[in-house]
Amino acid sequence: LKAGVEVQVRSSSVKPSQLHQLSELDGPSYAMKAGVATVLLLLAATECSGVKVLRRRDTPEEQRLDMEHRAEDSFGKTALTPACAKVECGDYSCPAPFELKKDATCCGYCWAPDHLVAADRHVVTAFNATGNVIEQCEEAPSTCKGPGANVVRCFRPSCRNGDVPNCSPGSCCPMCTTR
Repeated sequence: LKAGVEVQVRSSSVKPSQLHQLSELDGPSYAMKAGVATVLLLLAATECSGVKVLRRRDTPEEQRLDMEHRAEDSFGKTALTPACAKVECGDYSCPAPFELKKDATCCGYCWAPDHLVAADRHVVTAFNATGNVIEQCEEAPSTCKGPGANVVRCFRPSCRNGDVPNCSPGSCCPMCTTR
C-alpha cells in the first residue's frame, strides 16, 4: 500500500499500518471493519497500480459476432431484424371474387369467403365406387393380405398397347408386362 492512504473508521483516521491494532480495540465488529477496509484498500491499490484483474477479453471477431447475433440492445429494445425485412414480394393480383389480405403475413394472400367460393370438402368414397379395384394375385405373399386395415388394395393397371396385366412371383398386384 502507498504511504499516506487512510481509511475512515468510526470517525477516526487510521493508517494502513495501524489496521492490525484495530482488532484488539473494540472486539469483533472492529475486526470485521478492519478486514473489509483492508480488502478494499488492496483492491484499490491493485487497480491503481495497473495490475490486471482476471478479466476475459473478447477478440474483435467475437465482439463483432456478439453484436451481430444479439437479441436486444443495451436499452432492452429488440435488435433482431423483422421476419419479413428481407422478403421481396412480387407483383400479383387476385382473380375475382378473391381479394388480397395481409394480416400478419409478409406478402399477403388471396382470400374469399366460403359463400362465394366453395371449399373443397373431400369425402371418402365407398369401396370400389370407381370400379377400378381388382383382386390380388393368387400367389400373393401373406404380407399383402393384412392384418387388419393394412391390406394391400390393387387397382386395374392402365397398360400400353401390347402390354397385359400379369402377376409376377412375389407380387401383390398385377403389373403391366410385354407379352
